[in-house]
Amino acid sequence: MSDKRIKALAIKVHPKTEPNGVEFAWDKIPQLEVFTKNILIPEIAVDQDGNSSVNIGTIVSGIPSVFARANLFKNAIDNIRDKDAEASGLMLFYKSLISEWKGLISCIALNYKDIETNRIHLSYSDGGHLNTTENIYEPTGAFGNMLFERKPLWCDQSLANNADKIPFIDVMSFKGNVIGGTSPDSFVFTSVSYQIKEKFPFINVQNGKFIDPLQSEINPQELFTLYGYAKHILDNIERFRLNYAGVEELIRPEYGNISTCIQAWMSEMVIYQQAKGYPKLDKSTPPEVGSLFNYPFSLLFNYSTELYGSEGIIYNESKEGSILFDPKDLLLPDTTEIAQIDFGREGMETRNFLKSKPILLLAAETKGQLNSYVYFTLPLTPLALNVFGATLDALVGISESSNVKSRITAIYDPADKDGERLIVQLKLYTETGKEIVKEVIYKVTSELISGKDILMWPNFISKQWNRYFLYSEIPHNDAKFQATPFIGNVDDDFFRIVLDEKGIPLYLANNGKAAVIPEKYGNIKAQLHIASNNAVADNKYKYEIYESNKPFKGIKFAHAGVDCGFGIIRYDGSGNTQSLPINMLNAPRALSPAFLGVDFGSTNSSIAYFSDQRNEVCENLKLTNKRVSLLASDSKNNDERPAVEDEIFFFQNDEILTNSIKSVLTIHDSRRVVNDGNIQINSLMAQAVKGGFPCFEKNLPIENAENNRYILGYNRIGRAELVYNMKWSTQQIDKSYKTAYLSTLLLHVYAQLFIEGHEPHTLKWSYPSSMGKELLSEYRGIWDSLKEISPIESNVKLKTFPPSDLSDIGDTSGSNSWGSPVAASGWGSQASAPTATTSAWGSAETVNAGWGEQPKADTAAGWGNEAQKIVTAVDIKTETGPVRFDFKKLSNEESLSEACAVANYLVRPNGGYSINPGELVLCFDIGGSTTDITALCQMEGGKAMIKQNSIRFAAERVAQATKFSPNFKNVLLRICEKKKISIQGLNSGTPKFNENTAPYYFEQVVDRLEASDFETFYLLIAAECKEMMSINLYVTGLIMFYAGQLAYKLRNEIVKSEDAPPAVKAIPPKIKIAFAGKGARIFDWFTAVNPAAADDYYSQMFIRGMGGEAVAKQTISPITTSPLKIIDINSQRGTDNADVKYEVSKGLAIPTNITSILVPTNKQAIEILGEDNFCVVTPNGEFKYLESTNSITPEMLEHIGNHFICLPQEGKPHCPRFMDFADLFYKVSSSMFGLKMNATDFMAGFQDMNIENYIKGEPDFIKAQKRKHDDQKDFDYVAPIIILEGMKFFEKHLLKGIQKQ
Repeated sequence: MSDKRIKALAIKVHPKTEPNGVEFAWDKIPQLEVFTKNILIPEIAVDQDGNSSVNIGTIVSGIPSVFARANLFKNAIDNIRDKDAEASGLMLFYKSLISEWKGLISCIALNYKDIETNRIHLSYSDGGHLNTTENIYEPTGAFGNMLFERKPLWCDQSLANNADKIPFIDVMSFKGNVIGGTSPDSFVFTSVSYQIKEKFPFINVQNGKFIDPLQSEINPQELFTLYGYAKHILDNIERFRLNYAGVEELIRPEYGNISTCIQAWMSEMVIYQQAKGYPKLDKSTPPEVGSLFNYPFSLLFNYSTELYGSEGIIYNESKEGSILFDPKDLLLPDTTEIAQIDFGREGMETRNFLKSKPILLLAAETKGQLNSYVYFTLPLTPLALNVFGATLDALVGISESSNVKSRITAIYDPADKDGERLIVQLKLYTETGKEIVKEVIYKVTSELISGKDILMWPNFISKQWNRYFLYSEIPHNDAKFQATPFIGNVDDDFFRIVLDEKGIPLYLANNGKAAVIPEKYGNIKAQLHIASNNAVADNKYKYEIYESNKPFKGIKFAHAGVDCGFGIIRYDGSGNTQSLPINMLNAPRALSPAFLGVDFGSTNSSIAYFSDQRNEVCENLKLTNKRVSLLASDSKNNDERPAVEDEIFFFQNDEILTNSIKSVLTIHDSRRVVNDGNIQINSLMAQAVKGGFPCFEKNLPIENAENNRYILGYNRIGRAELVYNMKWSTQQIDKSYKTAYLSTLLLHVYAQLFIEGHEPHTLKWSYPSSMGKELLSEYRGIWDSLKEISPIESNVKLKTFPPSDLSDIGDTSGSNSWGSPVAASGWGSQASAPTATTSAWGSAETVNAGWGEQPKADTAAGWGNEAQKIVTAVDIKTETGPVRFDFKKLSNEESLSEACAVANYLVRPNGGYSINPGELVLCFDIGGSTTDITALCQMEGGKAMIKQNSIRFAAERVAQATKFSPNFKNVLLRICEKKKISIQGLNSGTPKFNENTAPYYFEQVVDRLEASDFETFYLLIAAECKEMMSINLYVTGLIMFYAGQLAYKLRNEIVKSEDAPPAVKAIPPKIKIAFAGKGARIFDWFTAVNPAAADDYYSQMFIRGMGGEAVAKQTISPITTSPLKIIDINSQRGTDNADVKYEVSKGLAIPTNITSILVPTNKQAIEILGEDNFCVVTPNGEFKYLESTNSITPEMLEHIGNHFICLPQEGKPHCPRFMDFADLFYKVSSSMFGLKMNATDFMAGFQDMNIENYIKGEPDFIKAQKRKHDDQKDFDYVAPIIILEGMKFFEKHLLKGIQKQ
């Protein structure tokens, strides 16, 4: 029977649901939903899952609506109730859409970190509507129009009813590619043309589309996460539905079908779990998606566990001081590559290796290798670092006693098929006992951090301290790895990291420059003193130095500019762990006033302090190591290897007493020094740290010594320079280096005193009496600049004192200060060379001149005529009357000459000289370049200093002689062998010993010796290097000879002085000789070899200096007569010379109101000529001969060779007083130590003396002339002729003579 129904014009559907047509009219289709379910689509090759080689979506979505794609997903969910039911055509396509929908949700659950959402408002950009806009076809507005009556459903329902509601769509992207969007009907839908090529359980590998992961392989953790997320969505559907409660009923969505779909999906997951034998899913938790989606979709898809943490204790509710956090935000993204840090074999084999380290890192066990450990930067976010704070050591598992149970652990898999992997697991335990587990698998950087260190100084933090330094061998702008420090908040009770608004630490540098921190974060100042820049790009060694006024909290590490984890500095609040820096932020220290005394010497410097609290000068001050090594060890054994770069270019790690500080400065390559302010180079190099660091190291890889520079050689940095012997330099750059040296050294001192509970309030400094005014003025400027160095937060401003008015005691130019002239000097002729007689005090050895017949003085014609040419206007004054001292008490608010400081030390309570009326104390402070002389006796009113001056004749002469000693190297090698000392370049590595480096190695060996070793050393010199013993006898003998001359002069001045009480004048004094300074050890050499001979030698030198025994008997009294002891030589020195080099600094530190020492108010020098045959040419042409005991003045030396000349009378030797000294020296040194010079050699030296020309060539003489000529300053150079003669003979003859050995 034929079908006579009218065929409807409609889309092809299954015959059973095909509607009847109406002839010549349009009609509604009944049961539209049933009709659409039975639409027949073209036959396309489709598999059972709905997959096709043709994109069905592009066909079906071809209807004229941009929302057709979204509608398809709603229809799919509404129409597919039974996934197992047979389906074909459109229903099969719907089934594939549901699988794709589940795949998209799975992607959110498992890879939410790769997803971004971007809300797009479907409105016109000009704000107009359909009827008012200027561009009706603008896509966003046009798409919004196409929603028609459903437009309210796509709007934000949280807005007020009278608000202008604009429809929107949240576009979803996966790794930057659009994959879908949000819909109020189906929650989410996928786009048409996306394709993901990577392998994921939720991706169909055939077409790159999303797929239900249950149709592929999914691991237990992924299934666990997915189940938790599906449940989270299911539980929040009703909240999401209620969001649309205000929408008209006609368009209000219902989600029963979606709920059913998700429930069915969860059931499928359980079946999958059971089939695979995975753990049950009933305790699964959603992933920490966080705030990925905006409202209202945040109700469905966002999930975070809101917890609160404070110092590692995790709460469910807010507590005071706690930080709100989401557990998912604690670990760095899994795209981060974590850096491995190499700690060598010890680190690899030692469990809990990091327990004693001052930096918190992540220790990991190596997969498949028992007891093998590797170390990585912390893969924690700044938020996590602040949440755990001081309990991070518990989190990483190195603090068992902590009540924090949360842990971060890691497994290192070096053999993963995709490269090295680090599997990190973070277990959080809340206060209620809930456990939250987060696991991330990280890649590891292709390179590791090895052989690099980061150091900081000092090893404590305090609110009272504001100068913190960090030395990094991993510059923040290096090419391979970068390390950038950040700070903590000292005002925060937990010292948390200072974060910006985005939760990022305030890093202290960027792009080669120090960061400028906005004021809103507080008073934070950072400096980059030394940088790694393009200027030194070719240098293999990179380093930078930071300074911050706030303490460092940690380090951000990066690889090739990409962040790769953190390191957090461990501070110990108890102070019981020596390897960790001390946290004193909540333990303010009571700081007692300290009064500093600083003695800056040519070779060595010394620092002492007087404690106001203890009311005493410190016994000693030790600068301990306050460096903290973060990535290595600072326990470097310099006996095994020389100091490396970080030991010389940063604060020192050698611990030294402050009487053993070398006056040596390591300077940076100027190209590395940061000059942000574009200031002059001399000003830049004068700054602390920038200008360099004092060097305490005793084993350096020296290459050479030249022009007051030690040149070091390193494999990495190459050449390095150390500046030494700076004290007397007048070079402008050396002035800067002096300032830098003292500035940085003072930082060492501040840190040490801070730990010892003191703060410097005042600083006194010392200077040689012979220092000219110009250089002295320069030093005053240097010391005054140190007032700004203080790193202590307090109201105390360091007070430095100006130099005492005694500083220019040697300047006696101007009007005659001797009083009324008298006819004769009154001193007699005792000053002539002593006759050789047996001592009346015992059996002292007879001392004869022994030089043979002396040649007559050259009296060639011309002396008379020369005298006629003298300019008569010059009238050189000579002494004619007694000296007026006009004593006053030494002021406590002045810096002192070295001699004055020693005087204050010598009369100190508890250990000082008593100085009775019958005593005269002479002290020789023997330094490197100068010997400062102090004379003390009893005067009217108390103990008084009656003389101070300095001579440029000191221990440096002995050190310089090592250049010419052929046997000295062997002595150094022998003592090193005996003491098992290793010194680079001497007995280790490539030999570098030569005439330039000999003094350096001499100092290096001496600095390594203990007090008990010196006698052995001196005996070794006497046995194997006799020429150096001869040098020693020369220098020490001349000083003692000069001491005798001084004693005679001073005794006569005392007798004549109106300031001396009768009791003092009546008794010939007992002479006590004291030695001070590091150089004083030169007087120990001879004593170590033969104490009796040494005492006899020095006593006889002293007597010869006085003018012979006959003069001595009338002038002084012996110390004892039975046994005979003529003078006391240094009997009050400390045990093992404990106070050597402390004498000046302690004398500066001891308040003078304690010692009450008297000093002259006038500036008259009691300095002796010391040699015969000198005369002053008077204005009328007369030759006025002066005794050797006569005073010498700058005015005399100013006119040397013109109005002050050496003119031996006929038949007299040229330099009889020096010859007298040389006689005894020659006899003893030749007989005891085999000096190879003979009498003829000595006579040649005497005849070559010509001291006038030598004086005019002296640098200090030339400088004094220049000052007078250029600056119209008084000529201020003065020195005893006997010493100048000794200097010339030493340089021109003796040094050559010892080479004969």
